[in-house]
Amino acid sequence: MTKPWGQMLMVGIPSLHLDEVARTLIRDLQVGGIILFKRNISHPQQVAELIDACQQTALAASGYPLLVAVDQEGGPVQRFRHPWLETPSARQMGAAGDLAAIEHSAQRVAQELQLMGVNVNLAPVLDVARNPDCPLWERSYSADPEAVVRCGLAAVRGYLAGGVLPVVKHYPGLGATRLDSHLDLPTVEGGTDAGNEDLFPFREVITAGIPAVMCAHLLVPSWDSNLPTSLSPVAVTRILRQHLKFCGLIFSDDLEMGAITRKWPVPEAARRAVAAGIDIILICEQIENVKKTLAVLSQSPELESRLRSAWQRIQQYKKTLPQLRLDLEAIQARFASGH
Repeated sequence: MTKPWGQMLMVGIPSLHLDEVARTLIRDLQVGGIILFKRNISHPQQVAELIDACQQTALAASGYPLLVAVDQEGGPVQRFRHPWLETPSARQMGAAGDLAAIEHSAQRVAQELQLMGVNVNLAPVLDVARNPDCPLWERSYSADPEAVVRCGLAAVRGYLAGGVLPVVKHYPGLGATRLDSHLDLPTVEGGTDAGNEDLFPFREVITAGIPAVMCAHLLVPSWDSNLPTSLSPVAVTRILRQHLKFCGLIFSDDLEMGAITRKWPVPEAARRAVAAGIDIILICEQIENVKKTLAVLSQSPELESRLRSAWQRIQQYKKTLPQLRLDLEAIQARFASGH
């Protein structure tokens, strides 16, 4: 079962090139996706050649293309900087309130991503940050939930028009937190009523038909007093799938973040996340955690029905991916012309 389970994993790779670690992850462990960070990025041609090499390796090994993701939100979180298009923070864009500008900016960002072979953008942020002490203040469009919905949907339209899959985050909303989940597990009170301002943007964009959601590492004691939302069947299956009726792809946030690793080993967290209803597990740093996770999942027969449903959703989306060929001339023309 190692190879099918690998399709549920999106992993970080170490360097600027398809090195032996990346080759092992893609060819041997047959992971379903990769996520790019600063360590993987030098210049447009290099990124395009890296992604093309990874895709060719994946297709030869499994017959399935990779999901290739990046965090390109704008402002403080944009992995691609000059010569790529750099955009203002969500807080700045939200304050301006120009929805056409948000949509146009997102479309231009997506066009550049697609040109290099990136097909997933882990954006936009739908957290309703109401206090500058919130770690997501600059990454959040507004303290007004309805403004967050308007801006978020404009960004989603732009990313889709530009040819990439947007993944809205961080369900069920980190806007009331003051603790960074990269470091430890934040706690908030929450509910499923229509008046809950953190959940409101997710409820609205799901109704509008968004294709993918990322689940935060967040403790909501009124839902589940023991498990963070990313590992909780209550948060993922009962509320997101059944109550909010979301049918698309569900991503976890990175399982190597402090919110998780301070309490659970990554492989155990991954097992719990899959059981909760997560489709795509992010493990962004250590190949050993990927190997151990696949070993744990392959020895969990009780999760095979979850594997089948996640596999079906993932492959259904992958079938829609365009078969892009590496076009270095187009890349050179795009970035030589400036912005």
